[in-house]
Amino acid sequence: MQRRKKESKMRKLTVKKKSQIFTALVTPFCEDKSIDWKAFQGLVEGQVEAAVDGLVLCGTTGEAPALTVSEKISLIKRAKALAGDDLHIMAGSGSSNTEQSVELSKLCLDAGADSLLVVTPPYNKPSLSGLVAHFEAIATAAKAPMCLYHVPGRTAQRLTASEMKEICQIDNFFSVKEASADLSLFSKVVQVCPDKKVFSGDDPTYLPSLSVGGLGCISVLTNIFPKPFVAMTKAFEQGEVARATEIHNTLYPFIQALFSETNPCPLKAALNIAGLCKNLVRLPLDVVLPSNYNLLEKLFRETNKRLEELAS
Repeated sequence: MQRRKKESKMRKLTVKKKSQIFTALVTPFCEDKSIDWKAFQGLVEGQVEAAVDGLVLCGTTGEAPALTVSEKISLIKRAKALAGDDLHIMAGSGSSNTEQSVELSKLCLDAGADSLLVVTPPYNKPSLSGLVAHFEAIATAAKAPMCLYHVPGRTAQRLTASEMKEICQIDNFFSVKEASADLSLFSKVVQVCPDKKVFSGDDPTYLPSLSVGGLGCISVLTNIFPKPFVAMTKAFEQGEVARATEIHNTLYPFIQALFSETNPCPLKAALNIAGLCKNLVRLPLDVVLPSNYNLLEKLFRETNKRLEELAS
């Protein structure tokens, strides 16, 4: 019965009816750098309340490289228990090691993940044939919906639209997270992958991405401002472009500040300012500079005020 529900949900994801917002959720930590489960519960409940479509766990924003396998599985299980069927759970399971990616993918699905986010292998820089073989091995073993994660700023490997198309022809790939911040490339991917959901992985260019056929976002900003991001998306889809642009312009200075240093360091600072989790990351990351913390604090207050004025 549970498997039938999961398959039904994934069929809905592959139908191109509306854009979907997924939050690339942070992993909150306690002072001893263990996972802060109380804060995690609050973050998940806030996402359910904001009516986002899903969560991405154990991704870049979740500090996946600094998490153990057991921690990743615990995060997925806890999120599934908290959100139930209200949120789709996508789990990051890609790595530079194909066999480890295969095993982690299986574990994530067993823990309750609905789909997998699989990044192009960092550091290795494989050829296209190597990439295809890598993703085929994971898809064959996992037998679950998969999202190709293209983030050249992190992996040092930039794919062309035609290369992404070839990878997406592998069975079970239903979507792409295109995070290059290149709208021209994004547009080409939409054109060559007409049967896939192409998600923006870049908050600053998300609204423009909708105009070239993008169908949603895997967002950093929605950790802290999910409701206005959802409202912006709905406004655009309802033809209220001026309204969507107004929300985008209100959020944009804060979005820029969230990337003033390596993600998720500024986001952790912002969430601390908002009282949602502690300003703590795991090495080799470190907390933001005091000047950037002060900027985030200032922009958080200003953004909140402007959003209140927009809603009134």
